[in-house]
Amino acid sequence: MPRAHRALLALAAALAFAPVCAQEARPAPPLPIADVHFHLMLFMTPADLKEHMDRHNIRWTLSAGAVGNPGVASPATRDAAVRQLLGERFIPATGASETYLAERRIGPRFYSDEPGPEREEALGRIDTQMAAPPRMLAETFPNAETSSADPLRRRRVATDGPFFRRLMAIAVREKRPVPMHMQWHPDSVAQLSQLLQDHPGGQVLLSHCGKDTTAADIRTMLDKHPNLFCDLSFRGAPLALQESQKDPNRLVFWGPGLLQAAGIRPEWRQLIEDHSDRFMVGIDDVHSWGVYDDTVAAIREGVLAKLTPATAEKVAWRNAERLFRLPPVEAPAAAN
Repeated sequence: MPRAHRALLALAAALAFAPVCAQEARPAPPLPIADVHFHLMLFMTPADLKEHMDRHNIRWTLSAGAVGNPGVASPATRDAAVRQLLGERFIPATGASETYLAERRIGPRFYSDEPGPEREEALGRIDTQMAAPPRMLAETFPNAETSSADPLRRRRVATDGPFFRRLMAIAVREKRPVPMHMQWHPDSVAQLSQLLQDHPGGQVLLSHCGKDTTAADIRTMLDKHPNLFCDLSFRGAPLALQESQKDPNRLVFWGPGLLQAAGIRPEWRQLIEDHSDRFMVGIDDVHSWGVYDDTVAAIREGVLAKLTPATAEKVAWRNAERLFRLPPVEAPAAAN
């Protein structure tokens, strides 16, 4: 065979093989994410949320309570609209407006007084809605003394008081965790410990991992209580950046910036590795889609990329899949 002919055959073979090589060299798709702490904000539509979930491979979004407005719709109605569009990828919440409106009427005694009509009505509605799955309990606020934009919630109530004991009973029956926004006051911690001890079949999902906690704070509680879990929402930049100027403990991880690489505090990384079955991620309340995108980037690059592959899978979605009984999904290999 002439040399020129052989060269042409070799070139044709190389060109034919090139797409395969390029395909094999592509990075693996990112891990699916279960966002276990999300508030549908007033500027968001169901279609907006779907588009951003698809863009970032967020397989599930679990509501922590939609933001409602008389001029738009109630929280339940807004969550229902997202569920209608997204199906099993979105789990609506109950309890946010029920507890908020009752507390606005009678104050913090809603959580601690003997049974009264306000609490019985709120718990009755929550009980009824939880019995019609799929549902999850909305974020509760036993202690938001310095961490709520709403003055109504800047108070501390007993984490093991009558309301939370009744709510825990509902959660045990429905096999759902109770999400708690709870700053790390010694009384709140002792009460939470008592609640977990008295309800070994129940589970608490600690919103924002306690909000103002250190890794050592959380380690002590996780070591003591196997039914306590943590979500890392609002503990990363950009969301927690402003708060961290006054309280550095509030910032756990961050995404890439002009003058810094993405990262996570070493003590928190070690804690997550040591308790890899207990951590999840969440986006929480964002006030623009740009902040939503930046928050997902921080989760992927500041948390998941810093963990071992097995732990990253658990934190990204496997723990949520187990805790919330989500439809199983297979993960791409060697991704973050």
